[in-house]
Amino acid sequence: MTTSTEDKPLEAYESAKPMNLEPGIYPATVGNIDEIDGKFGLQWRFEFSINDYPEEAPWAWATAKLGTKTKLYRWATALLGRPLAIGEKLVKAQLIGLPCNVIVKEAPDIERESGVKRYVDDILGVKKAKAKTDTPLPDNCFCGKPVHSYSSTGAPLCEKHTAEAMQE
Repeated sequence: MTTSTEDKPLEAYESAKPMNLEPGIYPATVGNIDEIDGKFGLQWRFEFSINDYPEEAPWAWATAKLGTKTKLYRWATALLGRPLAIGEKLVKAQLIGLPCNVIVKEAPDIERESGVKRYVDDILGVKKAKAKTDTPLPDNCFCGKPVHSYSSTGAPLCEKHTAEAMQE
């Protein structure tokens, strides 16, 4: 059978190095984000650096759409630590280098020797520690006398006002 087009052979290659991480949540950093036009449209391919496992380089896809119900919006919100405003612009550079927690899951895969595949299912933001305030506690009650205790709301009370507060 002859064809008018020339057949171009394809060379087999390994798609990705299998992930050795056990399912769980791992502290990580966004290492890089590539923009790729795939079979589902424009995608952002997130690569992560796992803090305690530098030999691993897991990655995950997010469609390059920033609607409030999309994965990319959810991930950007988690990474930035705040919701994006409607109309706000986002570039990949804003997310690269930010800390996160990567959720690794496992699923059956008959094509793999191990019979399972491990993948990044989702990411979580990192809670930022509140800044320590060095504001000294007041030395006096609102009446000017020395503090004996503090009310349930944190107000400084002298001995007299402490007794009155306990009777209420």
